[in-house]
Parts: sequence; structure tokens; C-alpha cells
Amino acid sequence: MEQLNNIILILGIAQGLFLALLLRRRHWTLYANRMLAALMAMYGVILFNLLLQDVGFFAAYPKPWMLLSGLPLATGPLHYLYARHLIHPARRLRTTDVLHALPFAAYKLTEIPLLFLSNADMAQLLADVAGSGIPPRFFWFNWSIIVQGMLYMGATLLMLQRHGRGLEQLASGADQLRLTWLRNITLLSLLAWLLFATEYVLYLSGILLAERFGVSGLFGGVLVYVMGYMGLSRSEVLETPGAASSMEDLSHYREDENEEETVPAYARSGLSAERADEAAARLRALLDEEHVYRESGLTLPALARRMELSPHNLSEVINTRFGQNFFDLVNSCRVREVCERLSDPAARQFTILAIAFDAGFNSKTSFNTIFKRHTGMTPSAYRDARSKYTGD
Repeated sequence: MEQLNNIILILGIAQGLFLALLLRRRHWTLYANRMLAALMAMYGVILFNLLLQDVGFFAAYPKPWMLLSGLPLATGPLHYLYARHLIHPARRLRTTDVLHALPFAAYKLTEIPLLFLSNADMAQLLADVAGSGIPPRFFWFNWSIIVQGMLYMGATLLMLQRHGRGLEQLASGADQLRLTWLRNITLLSLLAWLLFATEYVLYLSGILLAERFGVSGLFGGVLVYVMGYMGLSRSEVLETPGAASSMEDLSHYREDENEEETVPAYARSGLSAERADEAAARLRALLDEEHVYRESGLTLPALARRMELSPHNLSEVINTRFGQNFFDLVNSCRVREVCERLSDPAARQFTILAIAFDAGFNSKTSFNTIFKRHTGMTPSAYRDARSKYTGD
């Protein structure tokens, strides 16, 4: 078991550091990835620390342990900041963000007296961790990182929930922007902290599941793989102009309006019936003549700017004059264009996915779901049915 655990740790170390380097070289334009790269590197160093403990390095050379200690206090803040900068891509680190580093800084200050210990005393202190009586500083440190980790994961989940609330009222391609994958990773991270807490409580009760909390350490190594892979794969999507502009539009809208709820108060909108009719006619022209729905990153705030309306007023027009929300209106136009082209024999040379992307869809999965919701058929079944109907 110990040998397998060390192999997993070595692979996790290599993966964490490799992903940090890869993010630095290929995906640095997405500001959030600077937080992710730091987080991946941090996980790699933490796993390296665990590996050195397992192989007995610190028993022979105890003082270097201080260079690697306390790092779990930095993982929660980095995870939270990564999520925050994905949701608000134009935002940069602020002076107040230094507060996130205070727990780590405070812990390192408590290590100053350890500098004056002899190597033998330091080695004995570290050896006591594996004994029956855990030293007070390690007892409280473990509880501190458990509580802090859970709090940051909870704060991240709340932030992601607020981001996803009412998203279909604001974005035409909500699936890519919902960040469901990050929510799932955050839940896995929360599970990792719960697993460590359980293993720690059992350890304090005299039940040792594995040396040096090997169960939660093993889970943490796997988590590095999952988070790094998902972060890399989604970076390519979120760096595309459509997704990037959509996230910025949503971020600015929610900050400028100081509004998390997306259902407008129509009774206080001040939009007269005449102006609403004019706006509806202008919107119909934008959809039917200028085909604005073909813009994959189209958002309600961006369309409102083009129409010189507030997002609330535009949402009111869409709901009251078209009987739909923004998401359904835009995607119904996209589906209509796809249906027209699938029915055209001259378009047989194009793949269904190419036609869908031309119409403004940016995800195969969301396209198939939306198309079937509107037509009751899959795109391929629709094309086959139209081919038989036209005799092509």
C-alpha cells in the first residue's frame, strides 16, 4: 500500500508541475489560469512534501521541512480566486486580495521559534506527529486547514451558484458559461477535505487508516489530475472570442447593475407601449435581416447596447412582445436557420455541425439538445426526413 501511495504521489507531483508549466506556456492570456497554474504548482509541492515524509527524508534532514510546510493554507484561496477570475475575466488582483494570504503568513510566523531548534529536536518534533500524542501546533494546524478549506470551497460553490442563476435570461450559449465542470471539481475538493477530516478524527481516536493520512493524500493526487485536465480542456473553450466576450459582458452587467437577479421589474421599467413596439420591430430586423443570432457569444447586455436600450428593457420587450426569454428567442432563430439549410439540397455538401456553427451554435451537445427540444427530432433524423420529402 505504501509503495502504491508513493507511486501515486510521484505521478501527482509530476502532473501538477507539468500542468502549471503548460498553463504558463499555452494558456496565459486567460488571467484565471495564473491562479490555476499557481494552484497546480502548489498541489505538486504539497505532494512532494508528503513524499519526502514517507521516504524518511525529514528524519535525516528536518530543517528543510519548514520550506514546504503550511502550503495547504494557500490552496483554498487560490481555488476561490481561480473561480472568481473565470466569472470576472477582466478583473485583476486587488490590494484587498492580500487578505487571503494572511492565514498562511500567520502560520509561517509561528515557525520562527522552530528556527532555533537543533536538528535533533526538530527531528523529534516531526517524529512525534506519527506517534500517539500529536504536538499542539500540528493539532491546531490540521484543524485550521480543514476549516479553511471547507469555507473556501463553500464560498466558491455559492459564487458559482450566483453566477449560474438566471443565466439563460442573459446568454445565448449558457452551457459553456455555466461552469458546471468547475462546480463538480469544487465538490470533489470539498469531498477531499471531508475525507481528510474523517481520517484525522479517526487518527485522534487511535484508528490509523494509512500512514501520514495516505487515504486523503491518495485522493488529493487523483484530484490534481482531474482539476488540471478539466482546467486545460476548458481553457481552450473559454479563450475563444465568443466565450470570452460573453463572460466579460455578464461580469460587467452584474457589476454595473449591482443585480444578481435577472428577472426585471417591468412595472418600474418606464418603457411605454409605443417604445416597446418600436424596440420589438428593431429587434425583429436585427434577427431577420442582420442575423445577429449568428454571433455565438451574443448576450443580452451586448444586444441591448446595440439597440440603445437597457438590458432590463430589452428583456421586457423579448418577454412581452415575443413571449420568450433571450436564450429561447436567439436559439429558436438559430434552429430555424439550421432547419432551412438542412432542407436545402444544395447544403448537402456541408456537415450538420458546420451548419450549426454557422448559425451561431458553439457546442455540439447544446446544439443537439436545443434542436431536439424545438423540432422533436435529432438533426440527422431531420435531414433524412427532409431529403425523403424533397426526393433528394
